[in-house]
Amino acid sequence: MKPELIVLTLTTIALVLTLAGHIAMAFMLEHHSLGMVAAPVPFVLMLLALIAVLYAAKTDKSSH
Repeated sequence: MKPELIVLTLTTIALVLTLAGHIAMAFMLEHHSLGMVAAPVPFVLMLLALIAVLYAAKTDKSSH
């Protein structure tokens, strides 16, 4: 698989998680348990971004 496709896949997953987090936060006032689900979303996004950046950097160095 091309490195660009892997990074694009990771960013697409991050986008879906962001949208799901926003939707969960919209309903959090009615259901308190959704707050527990939505709380780790920023940490998961940071982890996905870190993986994407490290993978892109590693692949870029090996191609030169």
